[in-house]
Amino acid sequence: MKTKCNTLILTIWLFTVSFICLTIFFILYKIYSYDLFEYFYNIFLGLFGSSFVVFIIAITEYRVAKTQLLEKIWNESNILTKQLYKIQPLVYNIDRELIENYINEIVFNNSFKGIPKPEKRHDAYDKIFSYYEKYYIKDIENLSKNERKKFIDSIIKQKEKEIINDLNIAIDQYLNLNNYSFINFNNLLGDVKFFSGKRYYDELLLNIYKPLYDIYDELKEKVCYHLRLYKDGETNRPDVLLNIILNNQKKLFKVRKKTVKKHRCNFIFNYFCDIMNDKIEEFRSNVIYGCDKDNIEHVPVSINYYENIKI
Repeated sequence: MKTKCNTLILTIWLFTVSFICLTIFFILYKIYSYDLFEYFYNIFLGLFGSSFVVFIIAITEYRVAKTQLLEKIWNESNILTKQLYKIQPLVYNIDRELIENYINEIVFNNSFKGIPKPEKRHDAYDKIFSYYEKYYIKDIENLSKNERKKFIDSIIKQKEKEIINDLNIAIDQYLNLNNYSFINFNNLLGDVKFFSGKRYYDELLLNIYKPLYDIYDELKEKVCYHLRLYKDGETNRPDVLLNIILNNQKKLFKVRKKTVKKHRCNFIFNYFCDIMNDKIEEFRSNVIYGCDKDNIEHVPVSINYYENIKI
C-alpha cells in the first residue's frame, strides 16, 4: 500500500507539473511562434498524456492495495480479539478475598509434609462454612449437628474442586495468548500509508492497534509470565495465581448487577472486547468500504446468581 501510495503521489506531481509546463509553452508559442516553444510544448503534451494514463492506473492500484491491506489488518484485529474472547472470567458468590484466603489456608496446611506441623489455619474455612450454613439453611434445618457439618463440608470440598478446576482452565486460556505474535500485525501496519494524510492512520494506531497491543503486552507480562512458571512446576502457589488473575481480569470484564425474576444476578460482559469490536466495525465500515455500520449485540459471557448473605 505504501508503494502504491507513493507512486500515486509521484504521478500526481508529474501530471501537475507537465500540465503547468504544457500551458506555459503553449501560451509562449502562441505569442512568439518560436519553434523551440513548440518543441517543448509537444514534449510536455506527450508527458501530460502519459502521466494522465499512469495516474488512472495508479489510483486504481492504490485503491485495490489499500482495501487488501486494510482487510488484512481488520482480520488480524479480529484474530486477537477472538483470542481474548476465549478467556472466561472467574466469578464467585463469596467475597474474592475470602476465596483467596481459603486457598492460601489449603496451601499452608498442606505444605508441612514430613516435618512437625504448626496449628492449622481455619479462619477462612470458618467464614465460608458460616456462609453456606445461611445459604443452605432450608436444606439443613432438619439435620443434626453432625449431619449439617458433613453436608456443609461436602459443599465446601466441591466448591474447592470447582475453584481449582476453573483456575486451571483460566491458566490455559491466558497462556493461549503465547500462541499469538504481533509480528504480522506490525508488518501490516508498517505498510500503511493513506493518500489523504495521517488522519486514518492515527485513528487505526490509537483506536485499534495500541489498545490491542497494550492489553496483550500487559497480560503477557503481568499474568502469563507467572502462569507459565506455575505450569512448569517452578512455583506452587495457586492462591497467588488466583489473586493475579482476579486483579487483571478487571481490565477485560465489567459486571452489571440486575434482578431477573426476583433473582439477583451479575451479568459479566467482556467489556474490552466489546469496545474493540465496535471500533473494528467502525473502521471496516468507514475506512475500508465506506458502508453502513453493522449493529453488534453485546451479550454477557457469564451470568452469576447470588444472595446477599453477610458472613
